[in-house]
Amino acid sequence: MRFRIAAALAIGIVLLGVLPASLVKPPADSVFALLSGNISIPDLLVCAFLSLAAGFLASAICTPYGEKLGILAAPAGMAVWGLKSPALSSVFQAAPAVNDRLDVYTGLRLESFVWLAIVGCCLIGALAADRLFRREDLNLPDEIEAKFKLPKFTQIPIAVIATVLIGNILVNIIAGNVSYPDVQLGSVTGQPANLQLAFAVTIAFMACGFLAKLFMGSSYIWPASASALLSTFSIISYAKNPIMEHLSASWPAVFFARPVIAVLPVQMVAFGCLGAVWGYWLAVDYKTWRMYESR
Repeated sequence: MRFRIAAALAIGIVLLGVLPASLVKPPADSVFALLSGNISIPDLLVCAFLSLAAGFLASAICTPYGEKLGILAAPAGMAVWGLKSPALSSVFQAAPAVNDRLDVYTGLRLESFVWLAIVGCCLIGALAADRLFRREDLNLPDEIEAKFKLPKFTQIPIAVIATVLIGNILVNIIAGNVSYPDVQLGSVTGQPANLQLAFAVTIAFMACGFLAKLFMGSSYIWPASASALLSTFSIISYAKNPIMEHLSASWPAVFFARPVIAVLPVQMVAFGCLGAVWGYWLAVDYKTWRMYESR
């Protein structure tokens, strides 16, 4: 299992994190985002193809677990992009005006769905390899009985909405950096480092993936998909015009109303997907441990 996980991560890092580096590298004065203007549609198509290939190879190596581990490839490669990106506050320091900040967040608002689509290509490749190389149906260890049996039409929205709400709370708590009280906002937080953001998002989605699998038997797909929604939700909630006006007038550009809006969309999707898959398998391990302990 450990070898398969390491192989899936390595394939994604090489194929998606390293090979297209020259295509997606942000300008010196910008962050890793589509608004930087250096990532074209052909570049995204190349990344989508590499994600598909990474998912296929990772799933083939991870047989019989297939797509349930192969999906790790694309988020691992995108995590490299997120870790190398300059902090979002560097953009605001260069252009601290309210309208400039609002323009940045407007550009970022729906970007997470582009990165989620890249991960979706990885899932397609992983599913294809799983169907091709898995010769028979196996009783895999993740086929555990959930505590609450819900129909799919209710299980999916509950898992997604709960992940957005719980993830928002946990990221704000774990990613909290230097904070100061603020009369209007309650508090403001300084720009967290990329590693802290990566840790916060991963742990938050790990918790959500764990709970979704343990209590509802939900696939990792739905908590992972909620990463794009959380990015959009946080921007809509905390990047409003009155908040930006107050921050611009009262605090340096390195401060945010909440830590979650210092997370770039690519970071949210990459580390959110990794955390959701990790939490999924932790729930499987926990359930297996409890089963054997009770004997």
